[in-house]
Amino acid sequence: MKYLKKCPLFLLLFVTGALLSLAGAGGLKTIYAGQAYDPLTAPVLSVVFTGIKDEIYPWQIFSGDKALDAMAGGGEASPGEQTLGEGKEGTGLRKSRTVGIFSDTLGSVISGMEEEAKKAEEEAEKFAPIAPLRETTREEYLNHVSADIYGDAGVLRAGEYAFATVDESYFDDAMFIGDSRTVGLRDYTDMSERADFFCETSLTIYGALEEDFEGVGTVKEALAQKDYGKIYLMVGINELGRGTTESFMEEYTKTVNTLRELEPEAKIFIQGIMRVAGEKDEKDPIFNNSNINARNNAIATLADNKHIFYIDVNEAVCDGQGNLNSEYTFDKIHLLGAYNVLWKEFLLTHGVEGQ
Repeated sequence: MKYLKKCPLFLLLFVTGALLSLAGAGGLKTIYAGQAYDPLTAPVLSVVFTGIKDEIYPWQIFSGDKALDAMAGGGEASPGEQTLGEGKEGTGLRKSRTVGIFSDTLGSVISGMEEEAKKAEEEAEKFAPIAPLRETTREEYLNHVSADIYGDAGVLRAGEYAFATVDESYFDDAMFIGDSRTVGLRDYTDMSERADFFCETSLTIYGALEEDFEGVGTVKEALAQKDYGKIYLMVGINELGRGTTESFMEEYTKTVNTLRELEPEAKIFIQGIMRVAGEKDEKDPIFNNSNINARNNAIATLADNKHIFYIDVNEAVCDGQGNLNSEYTFDKIHLLGAYNVLWKEFLLTHGVEGQ
């Protein structure tokens, strides 16, 4: 039953097919008598569609009294048995009721199918790819500026999802991919007791899936050997100053698509790049929060709130100015060991129900 609830469109199609098949079978000796039909080579449903081409419709099966009697009660009444409304009036009443029931049922099914199709269309339109507002300029490229070419449309859209609070067992089938910041999450919390970590210092999105992590192999090898329900990705700080927002986005998209292909049932959590402390933000022309925010705005557009989700740990570790809290860091980039628990607690409040 739980699978049927997840697939209402399939259920509607199944019910419609069953009803039309019954109509086809019931009309083989009446309205479909002139249709060529071989039960060894085609389903009985085929005669219905062949009939529609000839303007013969399923509900016309009830236009004949014999067909009606077969559908409405199965044969003639015995000589001594009195039936409701004998004669033409009774037959007409039974015919009207039967046709009405069939029409109502078929109408409800068709209406349900149209409603599901409309919802699917609206959902697809809602999460259509967000196009860049402009291109990176040559000046931005030469000055290592990550152009904010997407704006906050992706972040706002991803933020519409209502995340759930989960317990630690949620991470039993989780994979974490990341750079030195994710190393801190692994080393200074107990999450590695449940989740598998594929992380190392200086990791970038370029080649992250082929990187051979000491002791655990590559991400691709792991995905071939084990089924994961969640995949968390946090990279991007090391890529600042390299290429453009477009080139970074191209590689990031390719990586996410590959993860989807290798583990189609997994939920992928795109984690926003953690910002740097205010002092570094003000002085560093490359590793600053303007560049980080621009690239976060880009990767957030990949979220569809169904298979791919965008979450931003900056909500938990930044100060009122939007910079990494200076009390939480030892080098203005990485979290102090004890404060990685804030990241863990953030993840526990950003689960997906049913997973």
